[in-house]
Amino acid sequence: MQDPHVAAVVQKRDFIDRVIAASGARKSDAKPVIEATLAELGRVLSDGHTLAVPPLGRARISCEKDPRGGDVITLRLRRRPTKTN
Repeated sequence: MQDPHVAAVVQKRDFIDRVIAASGARKSDAKPVIEATLAELGRVLSDGHTLAVPPLGRARISCEKDPRGGDVITLRLRRRPTKTN
């Protein structure tokens, strides 16, 4: 097992810009679709569903109430090993 490390945070704006750059779509066309996709991902996971989206992987969640208010969602993401050339 690898040593734990601090992951770099990709903010929503940067994520959207990356998707737009990778797709080659115009920002005005792609942004509403990306926003809707992220919103639906949030709903599916908040509802406690397992989400299977290759190549992202299979996301399973567990929900619990936070005594300070709100919900805590723990996500476990299982991915297939990537093939190297």
